[in-house]
Amino acid sequence: MEVVMRWCVGLGLLVVGCGGSTKDSGEGDVAVDPGSEVDLLTLLSEPGQFTAGYRVTEVSYDSSEGPRTLRFAVWYPSDATEGTHPRYNNLIETDGALEGVDLAMGGPFPVHLYSHGHQGYAEASGFFMEHLASHGFIVAAPDHTGNTTFDGGDRDTEIYYLRSEDIGASLDALGAAQGDLAFLSGQASDVGVTASGHSFGGYTLHSLAGAQYDTSLIAACLDGSDTTAYCSTMDTDKAAVFEAGLSDPRIDAFVSMAPGDFRLFGTDGLAAVDRPILHMTGDLDPQTGGVADDIWGALAGSFHRRVDIAGGGHQTFSDFSGVLETFDGLIDAEAGFRIVNVYGLGWVLHHRGEVDGTELFDGTLDVDPAVTLSR
Repeated sequence: MEVVMRWCVGLGLLVVGCGGSTKDSGEGDVAVDPGSEVDLLTLLSEPGQFTAGYRVTEVSYDSSEGPRTLRFAVWYPSDATEGTHPRYNNLIETDGALEGVDLAMGGPFPVHLYSHGHQGYAEASGFFMEHLASHGFIVAAPDHTGNTTFDGGDRDTEIYYLRSEDIGASLDALGAAQGDLAFLSGQASDVGVTASGHSFGGYTLHSLAGAQYDTSLIAACLDGSDTTAYCSTMDTDKAAVFEAGLSDPRIDAFVSMAPGDFRLFGTDGLAAVDRPILHMTGDLDPQTGGVADDIWGALAGSFHRRVDIAGGGHQTFSDFSGVLETFDGLIDAEAGFRIVNVYGLGWVLHHRGEVDGTELFDGTLDVDPAVTLSR
């Protein structure tokens, strides 16, 4: 916190300006208007004072299904200016991080966790992780073993809770800081932990944030009347895991990007979420479609916000924007990345108390005409 706060004070951002207006677009939506303080937007949209360092290792832990090993990516603030740029998972080249460089002085640093989507991988939203690290965050992201790019498309029942356990184990690994993570010893703060997730990773966040599973759906799994992937290997032991819930109270706020799996919780189950979620969606997302509206309608509490991106697709929130999706009307990848960076970083800094993001999240500040903010 110390480092990020020091930079915010330098920009005069502890008092967020006014001068704009809020315009309701019906049904609680707020279309963002121009004319507000620009310093906060400069902070949130531009890289921070640090270089994003990056390393990849493995983390092992005892899961509900026995010993489990995760490929594990970590980004962190660094003062280095030279080094080797990584190629994430041997798929995506980046010039936004340096591999293996030293951790910056001035910690401990706040922690952010990331959960990738179905058949994704730890670095799938690398642009956002780099942005957070440049602003002073230690970011940890596991490969959800058995549900990555190279694992095939099958989902067994257990992956629906192993993902949540993976995120908890990731936080444990940062605290222990052993082996290849020893360079983080004493440097990962356990205060104000935040998390983000894309697609199936958004579902994972909802479970961690306290959503309760639909017991009638679990019963349908057990009696064989539902044969979807969620039910594929369901038994009474697995049902007990879901019924007990997967909430992790150590995580304080969440950025859920293009999430799915509304039916696993239903309206009542999602209403049980007890910590703030930034629900980020794209209006052209062919994969979540009306599910995005169902999720938003179910989230109860004035502390949630929704950012809907006109022209946003399912991959607008990943490094594959404009690569895996190329349909007409799709928002430019860099424009989408900027929106995610501004609101995602703004959300976690606001909930850590490091900036006053009130006007960002009440629609006063002009971020991009593609954004519709709901509250």
